[in-house]
Amino acid sequence: MKQLNLLLILPWLLLSFEAIAEQSLQPQTQGDVSFVSGGVGSDEQNALQAMRADYNLSLLFSAQGTGEYLSEVNVNIKNSAGETVLQTVSQGPKLFAKLKPGRYSITADIDGQAVHKTAKVRSGQMTSLSFTWVQ
Repeated sequence: MKQLNLLLILPWLLLSFEAIAEQSLQPQTQGDVSFVSGGVGSDEQNALQAMRADYNLSLLFSAQGTGEYLSEVNVNIKNSAGETVLQTVSQGPKLFAKLKPGRYSITADIDGQAVHKTAKVRSGQMTSLSFTWVQ
């Protein structure tokens, strides 16, 4: 009897975890920029991979040396005029954004350690940046 209950409950649990991952990865909008962040666990990673084609900027956050993925990263993206177009906290090691074509200055900060990079974003093409910190 216990084995039958487990067989009935297990598929429900798996579907519940997948639904939670999809709910937590709801795209957001800030001004003209739409974005999504996450990637904690395989369900979120798979869901993000399915959304990737909708965005033209991909950011990845990790620890130098270990490659450990990081979350709760403060992200600030400024356009070439120095105006902030996106300011958010990444909910996982990946952040995808859809930006207008142009040059951007990106600052990612974790625990007061800021890393600055620039990116040239083109229409219909993915620009990928990796940010690493010494832990």
